[in-house]
Amino acid sequence: PPGAAVPAGELTVKGYAWSGGGREVVRVDVSLDGGRTWQVARLGGERPVPGRAWAWALWELQAPVA
Repeated sequence: PPGAAVPAGELTVKGYAWSGGGREVVRVDVSLDGGRTWQVARLGGERPVPGRAWAWALWELQAPVA
């Protein structure tokens, strides 16, 4: 939940992205501090055929927690 305490270490953040128009998601940038810094997430799944990216792209980020 928002504002919950997280123990120090590493946190796995997962989500999905969609670019629309049959275009492939090629990169997902994630900010965990309100936009001050950004990290590039790892895209999962198989790469779609160009022009035929009709589904969501799953992504995952291992983020350090202080």
